[in-house]
Amino acid sequence: MRLLAITPPRGLAGYDELDPGLVDAWVEAGAATLGLAVLLREPGAGPRQILEDPRLLPLRRALARHEIPALLSVDPAAGSASMIAAADPPLAGVQLRADPSLETCRSWRAALGPGATIGRSVHGPTPGLPDPSVDYTCLAPIYAPNTRLPGEAKRPIGLDGLRAWAATCDELIALGGIAADNAAACLAAGASGVAGIRLFFGRMAPTQDNVAALCQVFASRGPARADGSDVSQAQARRRR
Repeated sequence: MRLLAITPPRGLAGYDELDPGLVDAWVEAGAATLGLAVLLREPGAGPRQILEDPRLLPLRRALARHEIPALLSVDPAAGSASMIAAADPPLAGVQLRADPSLETCRSWRAALGPGATIGRSVHGPTPGLPDPSVDYTCLAPIYAPNTRLPGEAKRPIGLDGLRAWAATCDELIALGGIAADNAAACLAAGASGVAGIRLFFGRMAPTQDNVAALCQVFASRGPARADGSDVSQAQARRRR
């Protein structure tokens, strides 16, 4: 995964509806070839609420048509592995909220199995321990976020914080204030990919331009892997 699109929360101005046609725009811009996943997230909502949200269903169907992985943002204490497995359209996995412990991540790995994608959300400049049970780590905020979410605002950790985490994580996704003009700096600091809300959701033409610009940033750095695959090192280890 190189790009992680995060769904806008309800109540955010201009996002009462999510245009499923944006998925076509992402694909035309090259995001699917690069490695794109979409995180279905709604702050304060449980898995059932998100999966049954009529606002998200057309988007999920469009993702399924293009075989783009959909991930569910879950509170580790409130989520259900069986609900994840039974989702229709299907889910590729989950992203665990709120700086989950190693034990929590391992518990979810045992429940979902080696084939599921599991990510974790982490915050702050001090890196935690490496966790081979997750496929990626989403670190925030790198810069001041472009989208204000409910809850206490977190201080941006900057590129120095990103470098510290990159030293301990195989796959690190940078989130928070990411734009086409600073994505290259995040990659140079050790991120393997970038995430955002407004980067991927908005009016069709500007959004497609954003994604195309991001794809160009990655293209200028050369292929992520010599074999062109997008399997994380953690996934590769589990398959051995």
